[in-house]
Amino acid sequence: MRLKRLKLLNFRNYENVELEFADGINILIGENGSGKTNILEAIYVLSLTKSNRFGDINDLIKFNFENAKIEGEVSYDNYNKIYQVELTKLGKKVYINKTLIKKISEYISNFCTTSFLPNDIEIIKGSPSIRRNILNIQIGEIYNNYLHYVNEYNSILKIRNEYLKRLNINSMADPKYLEVINQKMLDVSSKIYYYRFFYIEEINKIIPIVFKKLSGISNLKISYINNLGIDTYDDLKIREILLLKWHKNLNKELMQGMTLNGLHRDDFLFLINEKDAKIYASQGQQRLIVIAYKISELLLFKKLKGEYPVLLLDDVFSEIDIKKRNNIIKYLKEEMQVIITTTDINDIDNELVKNAKIFKIKNANIKVKGGVKYGRRKSTRKL
Repeated sequence: MRLKRLKLLNFRNYENVELEFADGINILIGENGSGKTNILEAIYVLSLTKSNRFGDINDLIKFNFENAKIEGEVSYDNYNKIYQVELTKLGKKVYINKTLIKKISEYISNFCTTSFLPNDIEIIKGSPSIRRNILNIQIGEIYNNYLHYVNEYNSILKIRNEYLKRLNINSMADPKYLEVINQKMLDVSSKIYYYRFFYIEEINKIIPIVFKKLSGISNLKISYINNLGIDTYDDLKIREILLLKWHKNLNKELMQGMTLNGLHRDDFLFLINEKDAKIYASQGQQRLIVIAYKISELLLFKKLKGEYPVLLLDDVFSEIDIKKRNNIIKYLKEEMQVIITTTDINDIDNELVKNAKIFKIKNANIKVKGGVKYGRRKSTRKL
């Protein structure tokens, strides 16, 4: 998978910019605040339709403008497609080859990226909801129908919570309808659990090997902390346990007006020698764990989809010593497209720099190695 061309219109600090990327290594150099990270963010939005940063959609639109557009030409499986995300104050629209895609879940998993960004350390340090969201995104990029199931589950969950509140205040409400809702939730839950168990099982075949090569430490694995207390997929057991929990906790659920058991309460942890990395790993180890996780995701994507996603690295190398930096570089394969940001070219390995396309960024103006200039110029090509 390759991002051949990226065009931004009124996105962050860019009014009108068009870039062409090399198939291999691309390095964006610039001081903090120059706009280099905004390029990575735009690619992330093009892939997943939302930002990796905090804030709402209005923050993505350049100040004093009403809308923004991101367009990318992507090569995958010997075909080129045009992907586009339009952002307005009221929401967003997505297109593939100029055709409007009505469901976001049908857009995601077409152009796939794997990123390592400074705030990705929250995968370890953050709340379970952060990890669940990351898990859903990564599985969804591999299997498009997974996100459809997640959206369906969230809709049913909302209906169930609302009906629990209704049952609590209205003695005339039909409790049998709750059984219908439960059955629908069981059906979709089983499908989601299948993908989650499969994904974590496959990642655990890869991540200890990667982490040992990066750090010299073995025995890293991901532990799936699910609401069921099981460690392998079993459809009948999943249905049996959930029904039992819902029946046992019904009075509590009625009082609180919410579903207390289900996959929306799941979590996953990184364990080193069976100890929670959130508590026992150092800051440096946690950073390497996240990098190992991202590399494992790359390798699993390649295994299951046949090509690598585009890899986005935002100032990854500045806080890592030379030995570990070189260990990471070994995983950057020739057939992999990588887009790296840095404030200092000396943080990047010489071999990578020698073979890279260099973009020098200053105040939203971009110069490409060799003197070709991009930036605030007006493009003759319309979005």
